[in-house]
Amino acid sequence: MRSNKKITIISYFTIALFSFTFFILDEETSLEKTNAEKPVMNDEFQPLLARNEISFQKALSLSLNSVGTFTKPIPKSLQGIDLNVELPLDEDGNLIVGMEVKDLFEIYLSAIGEEELDEILLRIQNALAQQLHSPALEQGYDALKRFIDYKIELANLEKQTADPAVSELESIRRQKEILAAIQQEYFSPTETEALFAAETQYDDFMLEHLTIQQNEDLSIEEKQQQVEALEASLPEDIQAGRESAMAPATLYEQVQQMKSEGQSAEDIYQLRAESLGDEAASALAELDQQRAIWQQRLSDFNQQHESILTSGMSIEDQKTEVDALIARDFNALESTRLRAIAGI
Repeated sequence: MRSNKKITIISYFTIALFSFTFFILDEETSLEKTNAEKPVMNDEFQPLLARNEISFQKALSLSLNSVGTFTKPIPKSLQGIDLNVELPLDEDGNLIVGMEVKDLFEIYLSAIGEEELDEILLRIQNALAQQLHSPALEQGYDALKRFIDYKIELANLEKQTADPAVSELESIRRQKEILAAIQQEYFSPTETEALFAAETQYDDFMLEHLTIQQNEDLSIEEKQQQVEALEASLPEDIQAGRESAMAPATLYEQVQQMKSEGQSAEDIYQLRAESLGDEAASALAELDQQRAIWQQRLSDFNQQHESILTSGMSIEDQKTEVDALIARDFNALESTRLRAIAGI
């Protein structure tokens, strides 16, 4: 698929490693059962499931290839993107549910927020009808139905509450098993391999990475050695993607280190320019100056504020003096920010 914009599809479990709410279902349930048992669907998601079912049945009830052209203007987020994803068929004309199908669905679903789910589903059904014929078209509708239900299951999974009695690593392992069970519920083994193999491989890597980092029996050097060996085991394409994703954080850490060592603004500029280009390096240098000026203004305020607090004035007079000081040296937006920082 060619695209004028890069579409990034994020593994739900990769996100879960750092931001998901970890949970288990029932403390009295056996470990084996809990690991593969998905949570009960939250009531707030029931309408979405119903709307997806209605959309699916409506598409099936129409004559094949008669879904019709979707005439509503395309959402701004989809403008400039090549939406012509060619879907593969086997020699018997059956749809092959793999990454091409997933990419097509994900591209249109990225417009959630600009359009309602019903409209997006109609767009996808129309896109399927533009290039598929029976039996592939019915299979496309079915794949869409299952994919949306699967997405709703993931959203429901994120809503579950935490169990503080379970360790982070154990929660992640259980979360991963539940995720695998949900995938197996909605997709065949062949489809699961095609759709989620890369995500699963990277998720396994992140889990092992976290396991190493939390192993208190290892020294810092031993952890570093094991992490490096683990990273080297990743396929080259995943390594490249990981390096690209980590580049901004790595650059930030390098800059902070240079600042702590007292290196010059010119040296920092050169490092940024090598990674980001001159324009971005100049913008960041200007931001550094603005931050330095702001920090100096905060320092000056703190000194004057402290003088007022220790002046012996009454509480009311202190408040009056502080308000006057802020009004004199800060605009309205800065005043709000300052008061939040200083807690006044």
